[in-house]
Amino acid sequence: MALEFHCSDVGVVCSRVTKADSSEELLVKVAEHAKSKHGVELNATLVDYAASRVRQSGGGSDSSA
Repeated sequence: MALEFHCSDVGVVCSRVTKADSSEELLVKVAEHAKSKHGVELNATLVDYAASRVRQSGGGSDSSA
């Protein structure tokens, strides 16, 4: 089962939903998106916070928005 992360779940005004098959892959994708689209470099605290907002998804391992 895939995992997903919603930027909006951490208070960011963004409709991005990132999906991946593992938490490691997901967090890499989230960090890349945060840097390229929001100008935010994730430190350990922000990575931990993002990881706490990851949820299971019934979909595949793609990203949208």
